[in-house]
Amino acid sequence: MANSEKGFQIEIVTPQKQYFSGEVVSVTAPGEFGQFQVLKNHAPLLSSLLPGKVKLALADRSEQSFSISDGFLEVSSNKAILLTENVS
Repeated sequence: MANSEKGFQIEIVTPQKQYFSGEVVSVTAPGEFGQFQVLKNHAPLLSSLLPGKVKLALADRSEQSFSISDGFLEVSSNKAILLTENVS
C-alpha cells in the first residue's frame, strides 16, 4: 500500500493470529514508562508495553480500543507492529 496522506499502517499480532491490520491516524499505548502516542512520521521507536488499553484513531474518525497483555511496539517508516500475548 502506498503511503497515506493521513495516517500510517499498524499490525497488532499475537502468537495465535494477526488481530488487527490497517491504517490509523494515531496509536496510544501503555508504555513501560507511561502512556504515549504515535502519529504519522514518528521517529523510529521500539518500546516495551505494560498490560493496559491500546487506542487506535482511524482515518474515518472512528476509534477502536483493545486491552493487551504486556508486549512490544516497533515503529519505523510509517509502519507500526505491536506484539503481545493476548488481546481482548
